Amino acid sequence: MDETGFTPIGLSGYRGDSFLNGLNAVAKWALGYLDSLEDRDVSQEITPGEILSKLSEEPPLEGVGPDGWDQLLGDVESIVEPGLVHWQSPRFFAYFPCSASMAGVMGELVSSVLNVNGMLWSTSPSATEIEMRMMDWCADLFGLPDQFRFDRAHSIGGGCIQGTASEAALAALVAARRRMIDQGRDRTTVTLYTSTQAHSSIVKAAMVAGLADTPEDGSRVRLVPTDGQLRMDPRALMDAIRCDIDAGLTPCFVSTTQGTTSTGACDPLNEIGENLAELREPQRPWLHVDAAWAGAAAVCPEHRAMLAGVEHADSLCINPHKWLLTNFDCDLFWVRDRRALTDSMSITPAYLHNASSEDGGVIDYRDWHVPLGRRMRAIKLWFVIRHFGVEGLRAHIRHHIELAKLFEAFVEGELRLEQVFERVLGLVCFRVVGGTEADGRTRRLIERVNGRRRVMISQTVVPLMDGAGETRDGVIARVAVGSTGVDRRHIEELIREIGTVLDKGVE
Repeated sequence: MDETGFTPIGLSGYRGDSFLNGLNAVAKWALGYLDSLEDRDVSQEITPGEILSKLSEEPPLEGVGPDGWDQLLGDVESIVEPGLVHWQSPRFFAYFPCSASMAGVMGELVSSVLNVNGMLWSTSPSATEIEMRMMDWCADLFGLPDQFRFDRAHSIGGGCIQGTASEAALAALVAARRRMIDQGRDRTTVTLYTSTQAHSSIVKAAMVAGLADTPEDGSRVRLVPTDGQLRMDPRALMDAIRCDIDAGLTPCFVSTTQGTTSTGACDPLNEIGENLAELREPQRPWLHVDAAWAGAAAVCPEHRAMLAGVEHADSLCINPHKWLLTNFDCDLFWVRDRRALTDSMSITPAYLHNASSEDGGVIDYRDWHVPLGRRMRAIKLWFVIRHFGVEGLRAHIRHHIELAKLFEAFVEGELRLEQVFERVLGLVCFRVVGGTEADGRTRRLIERVNGRRRVMISQTVVPLMDGAGETRDGVIARVAVGSTGVDRRHIEELIREIGTVLDKGVE
C-alpha cells in the first residue's frame, strides 16, 4: 500500500504466502493432469456451444483474489479439460507433435515472470543476446553452414525466434520482394513458387503480402508439380521460372519443403539450389527452406541428408515446438543476409530512437518480423537444451523413429492394409486395401478408430497412381509418432485399436 492507501492490483497476488500457494496449486493440478493422460481418452464427445454454456455471459464484478486459485483450477478441470483434444497424450498420432517438456514449462514460467518486451536490444539486452546465442547453438545442433550464424567472421546472416513457420514464410517473402524492388523491379510483377504439396502457409503468405487475392488465385503463385514420391519437380520449377521471365514477370521467391505435412516428402533441395544458382543474379529468386517438422531430426547426424544443399538457401526455418521438447510456440528462422530482412521490416518512430540502435552495433529484433513487441521465447529453448543436452535430444528423436518402425512393420504385415509411401522419420502413411473402394474404406477406418477415442490418427488426400498407371487423388491415413511420453505400449495399443476396427469391417 502506498501513501494513497491503494495496493496495486497486479502486485497483490504475489505478496506473502498467496504466491506460493498459487504456484503450489498450479503445480499440483499440472502434475495431476499430465499423470492422467495415460488413462484418458485422447478426444472427448462434445457438441458445439457446450463449453460456452458453462461460461457466464457477464464478466464477474468481484474477482476471486489471491486466495481463489483452487476455484480457478477447479473450473479448468470442469470447463476446460472436457473440451480438449489431448495433444500431449502418448496415444495422439493425428498430426505432427506439439512438443513439450517440464524444462520448457519452467522456461515459459520464467519468461512469463520476467515479462519483458524484447523489441529492441536496449529494452532488455538479455532477451536479445540470449536469443542470438540460442540461434547459433541450434545452427550448430543441426549442422547448418556458417552463413546463418551470428558468431562467424564475415557472416552477415543470423536468426531469430518466430512464432510459427507461417510467420517465417511471410517474413522471408517480404524480404525477397524488397530485394527485387531494390534491384529496380516492379512489385506488381513478382511471382512465387512452391510445390503442390507445400504447407498452406506459403500460399497464405502470398495472400497476406498481396500476391494472391484468394487461395485459388494463380496469377502470381505457381504450384509446381511433384514426382511419384510427391517431391517438387526441379525441371518443372525451372520451366515455370523461365516462362515467367519470358513473360516479363519477376521470379521472386521459391519455397521448398523438407518434410511435407501430408507424407513427409523432402524436395530435392540441392538440385533446386544448384539450378537457381545458374540464373543471373537479378533473376535469381530468394530460396526459402521450410523444414518445420523434419528439420528437427537433423539434430542426429544420420538424418541431415534432407538438408543437403541448404547452403544455397536464403532462409530456413525449423520448429523445436514440433519435435524438440520445447513448448509451443518456437520457430527458428535463419537468413543468409539479415540486412535484406531488416530493410523490409524496419520503421523507426521517434519513441524508438536510442543511441545503441543508431550506432548500428546491436541487433533489434523488432525489425525481423511483423510484430513490434516480442516476448522472451529464448529462455525456454535455453532451458530445454541445457536440461537434455545434445545427446538427450538425439535420443528423443531416435526413440520416436524406432517406434514408427514398429508401426510400419505392422502395416507391412497386415494384409488388409498397404503402405502408400516410404516411412519418413516418425511418419507412416497407409490405406485400406480395396481397389476402387479403398478411399471409402480408409475414411471409415479413420473415423471408427478415432470414434473409439483411445487413439487419434488423421487423414489426407494426395495424388496416387492406380494399377493402370493413372494418377488420381486418393485418401490415405497418417500416423505421426512424436508425443513426448509415447512408448512401445502405446504403439501396441494403436495397433490393437486399428486391428479391432478392421476385424469389425470397414465396408
